[in-house]
Amino acid sequence: MATASRLEESVRSRVEFPPGSLVVALSGGADSAVLAWAAVGSADEVRAVFVDHGLAASARLHQAAEDIAGRLGISLDVAEAPVASDTPSFEDAARTVRYQALLAAAKPDETILTGHTADDQVETVLGNFLRGAGSGGLSGIPARRGRLVRPLLAVTREETRQLATSLDLPFYDDPDNQSSGVRRNRLRSRLIPQLEAEYNPQLKTALLKTATLLAADDAALEERAASVPIIDDGEVVMVAAPLLAVMPQAVATRVVRRAIRRVRGPHAGTADEVAAVLDVAIGSRAAAELADRVRVEREGPMLVLGAHAADRASPQSVSIPATVQFDRWRLSLEVTGDAPPSIGGRAFVLDADRIAAPLVIRTGVAGERLDIGEGSKRVGDALAEAGIPARLRPRWPVVESGGRIALIPGVRAAAWAWRGAATTRYLVARIDDTATGEVN
Repeated sequence: MATASRLEESVRSRVEFPPGSLVVALSGGADSAVLAWAAVGSADEVRAVFVDHGLAASARLHQAAEDIAGRLGISLDVAEAPVASDTPSFEDAARTVRYQALLAAAKPDETILTGHTADDQVETVLGNFLRGAGSGGLSGIPARRGRLVRPLLAVTREETRQLATSLDLPFYDDPDNQSSGVRRNRLRSRLIPQLEAEYNPQLKTALLKTATLLAADDAALEERAASVPIIDDGEVVMVAAPLLAVMPQAVATRVVRRAIRRVRGPHAGTADEVAAVLDVAIGSRAAAELADRVRVEREGPMLVLGAHAADRASPQSVSIPATVQFDRWRLSLEVTGDAPPSIGGRAFVLDADRIAAPLVIRTGVAGERLDIGEGSKRVGDALAEAGIPARLRPRWPVVESGGRIALIPGVRAAAWAWRGAATTRYLVARIDDTATGEVN
């Protein structure tokens, strides 16, 4: 066993921290305790967050995290992220909510540090191999992804435990790490020792080498995938489906994973989910439902990923002038006595004297029609003709006056409300999309 001073020096020589403020995911175990210790010695601003899953050992782990933070002189915040112990695919579910909680708890200028070690890397690579992963899975845990950084990937679990003990850090061993019901624990306690004993005593070194080699290949593919635009409109993310259909599958797969991460966090879905998204992109299926209520469908040439449709906003009664927030849109109504100059975009100018107050801002009703002069048009058809995405049409506002639709903001006005030569008071209506910042 290395002496304490040599071990400290050895670990520090293999650990690098990004500049700026750091927040350590402090679980209460030895790995994250050493990570926090190393961070405190390398950065000016360090704090910790404990993610509480509400499990049997959580209280004891929380206390250990408090004790470690107190010993190191850093603050500790608690992020509640309950996960029932009988949740299907518990490991994946806990990991997902843990990262979501960390990202929510971190300040915009903070980098999040997790205590994954070389042993975690070995277990991840082997576990992914047994699942049938490609280069992305076999390259293991990335040292950095976005705001998440893993500085201890070159340090073994045995070293962190020795160092935490020699530093007298009051860590606590999570009893769930010994449960044979957890797949990763069985890899750690049974399969890896057996493979080392019977096939390759340097198995861990070999798997780490595999991860390093494939990480370089994966990085090149990720760089190409990163050049494909992903549009975020505040509710959904969109990718050009024709691009996905013609690019190499290895790149398309990574683009899809990036899009899924934008919708639901760091974990980008299973191989089956990615395949389902690509099926929607090429048109072999109309839509797909992913975990966490993520829906995938086509809107013209765009592949759209997002949460299920939001509830419709409640009707609002307003008097002119008014600025109304309705769902994701801001509707502005003002009256002027001077004829406005030509107004482009989705703005409309109506005859204010033909509009009866109060007005009602509401969503359209199925089959409802708008007067267009010689006949009428269904509101849904008018929205479609204006290029409003199908997912937004049921939520799009209409302006009702005297029991009739006077205006579909940004789309079309009723013929009876049009301004004319005899108009003396003008109603100017503008609609802005506050989710995207688009102004009309």
